[in-house]
Amino acid sequence: MKKFQDFLEKKFAPFAIKLAGQRHLAAIRDGFISFMPFLIIGSIFIIIQDFPAPGWQELQTQLFGEGFNQFIILPKRVTYDLMSLYIVAAISYKLAKSYRIDAFSAAMIGISSFILLTPITTTITIDEVEHIVPKVITVGGWYGTNGILVAIITALIATEMFNFFIKKGITIKMPEGVPPAVSRAFAALVPGLIIIVTMLLVRLLFLQTSYQYIHEFIYQIVSVPMQGMIANNLGGAIGTVFAISLLWCIGLNGGTIVNGIMRPFWVPLQEANLAAIEAGKQIPNIITEQFFDMVWIGGAGATLAVVLILIFKAKSKQYRELGKMSLAPGIFNINEPIMFGLPVVLNPVGIIPLILGPIAITIVNYVSMALNIVARPTGVIIPWTTPPVLQGFLITGHISGAILQIVDILIVALIWWPFISIMDKRKVAEEAEITTNNYNNKSVKA
Repeated sequence: MKKFQDFLEKKFAPFAIKLAGQRHLAAIRDGFISFMPFLIIGSIFIIIQDFPAPGWQELQTQLFGEGFNQFIILPKRVTYDLMSLYIVAAISYKLAKSYRIDAFSAAMIGISSFILLTPITTTITIDEVEHIVPKVITVGGWYGTNGILVAIITALIATEMFNFFIKKGITIKMPEGVPPAVSRAFAALVPGLIIIVTMLLVRLLFLQTSYQYIHEFIYQIVSVPMQGMIANNLGGAIGTVFAISLLWCIGLNGGTIVNGIMRPFWVPLQEANLAAIEAGKQIPNIITEQFFDMVWIGGAGATLAVVLILIFKAKSKQYRELGKMSLAPGIFNINEPIMFGLPVVLNPVGIIPLILGPIAITIVNYVSMALNIVARPTGVIIPWTTPPVLQGFLITGHISGAILQIVDILIVALIWWPFISIMDKRKVAEEAEITTNNYNNKSVKA
């Protein structure tokens, strides 16, 4: 255990800190985080449209008419179904900010570049005959979640090019006295022109191939294999929770780091679930980001169970008070009081259950959903602070999701119990020693 702790502190921690601060990964992470409120807004209207209650659809029709079902889903269309446009702008903006260059111009160039690489046609069927309609930006498809990977790549490359030209002074320089806003706009002219021409040539290049567009190439070469090998299977899920828990062992927010890398592969999976629900079909995917939200009961490590054990079973006064103070944050999936107060971070005894607990309930949750004992995540995104049990119900749209989270809490509690007992005995002994020393000091003074 001592060797493992030394490895975490001396080898793993520096690497993880460096990875968390890497400029491009940080831009991707922060770009997605900045757009997350809008996904939650879209999800609210998805819940309104498809609230998991018998007769809900019929009630909507009776109260508001036939077209209400499609009307109420419009906020989802302008959030989820145009997600790639927002993401390319957000990542370009965040990366440009890190370089201290004109972030607004970078975002506009990112959007323009993405549209240049993306089909601007659509196909409609009239009397069983397909017709190609030009000059159309579709809602969904490559502009939605399917285009996320190209949006990320485009944002990074376009912003790197923009930064290169700005730092090399390949710009139009305005005379002194010109307003700064005008100077920045003209400074982006030459870099923007070169980047746009480059993206146009990339589009032309892919039109000469069987893929036609870079989207199809990336989807077939990268996205599909990644989803199959890592993002959408039990082994990948176990690896994800292991990595997040391991990062938390050294005090780093593992979810922020790992989710930023995996989110582009999860988003299409949850979109496929939403599409299946709209079409009245069975939900195809188990692994989505919301699947992991159900695992992190009380925060990373599923530490709400730890809070409850401390409140009801700990003999140490310090631990009981820590449990009481951590209950409110834990209910809203905030785990820092436990992570740093118990502590779990860099604690050889706490590291083991911190890793084993989430892995155990990941396996239980996946198997129970694969066997259709528990409903699968619908793809609806809810705030990560949603209390457990209610969270499980909203994510799956079924009472089985709520029951599963109760079972998860019990499983994690059983895993943590022997380790907390060890820590509790040590803490009780420390408190007794302190009490004895204080009593002896008072006796000497008397």
